[in-house]
Amino acid sequence: MTRDIVIAHGGDVSHPTGGTNRVTAFASGLAERGFEVTLVVPTPDRDLPERLSAVEVSDVSTPNASILDEPLRASLIVRRAKRLARESDATVQLEHSTLAGIGQLWGLRDYVLDMHDLAHSSSRYGDLPLGGLVQRAIYGIESRAIEAAGDIVVVSENMRTLVAEEWDRDPRSISVIPNGYDGETVAPYRTDETVAGRVVFLGTLHPKLDAEAFFEIAALPEVEELIVIGDGAKREALERGKRERDLDALEVRGRLPDAEAFPLLARAAVAINPQTPSSLQKASSPVKIYYYAALGVPMVLSEGPSVADDLADESAAVVVSPEDAFGSAVQGVLRDEGQRSTMKRNLTGFADAFSWDGRVESLAELY
Repeated sequence: MTRDIVIAHGGDVSHPTGGTNRVTAFASGLAERGFEVTLVVPTPDRDLPERLSAVEVSDVSTPNASILDEPLRASLIVRRAKRLARESDATVQLEHSTLAGIGQLWGLRDYVLDMHDLAHSSSRYGDLPLGGLVQRAIYGIESRAIEAAGDIVVVSENMRTLVAEEWDRDPRSISVIPNGYDGETVAPYRTDETVAGRVVFLGTLHPKLDAEAFFEIAALPEVEELIVIGDGAKREALERGKRERDLDALEVRGRLPDAEAFPLLARAAVAINPQTPSSLQKASSPVKIYYYAALGVPMVLSEGPSVADDLADESAAVVVSPEDAFGSAVQGVLRDEGQRSTMKRNLTGFADAFSWDGRVESLAELY
């Protein structure tokens, strides 16, 4: 492969999410290691992240009114990426299997496919009218993406197993590079201070979140405040539940700047990630967990993602199976100061391993 890389992504990288953070971390990290990186993305709504200052950004004017615009948006992005790669003899890295599937239709081959998730099983397609048909179409696009890829990167061991079994790929041909966290972002907010009774969730309010678990936690006598930081599909359900159940402790704050979000999280007694089980959830690599770990906050997590099991094995988190009550697990941790101290102490060993610097090193080895 050459030292020139064109990375294409269909999302707005000016909006920080787990997916866009991964893309900008990879682009900036490869540039810092001497690669000539061009990032092809839709024209951003806001200023680009400062970390992209060393990256050539080629923005494309694309429609973004609804999910129905995705095929056209993807086509515009991959056509630009294909042209730029041809001009500089660059390797193409495509973010998300749906974008790569459209890229395959436009003649792209032997690219690096960075699979953030399993697209065809996502509820964002399944919940559409004729959702089953849409998901089958997405499965076909995803299959094309995987078949045409030169290298495949996934976010977890569970996802590697699922992809290998579903598409008959040798697991050894699939690289696992989980998500991570930005050390410079969290460093100013690390603290030993804890606000008693504070529980925090930080991240996108995906459909896979278990809203009932939030309500259970907010009703616990040990909980003074359950602060939910983030936005997404489940926000309305959480706000409605707060009103209907008169849950004063539940505070749905929406998206907050880092300077507001991380101090709230860093002083939490417990951080949470309650999710409903699915193959998509099991294969995920939730970015929030890496930030929880980096800040040394005791965690209660739903069973499924590989990283949750890794933390539980080292007594750095409590993992809750689907048949157990998530709220009861949170209550147990809030009541046990010794357990929280043990988790905080054990989390220190994970901080370096979870940083984006280490993840980028693994990606650079592919090139």
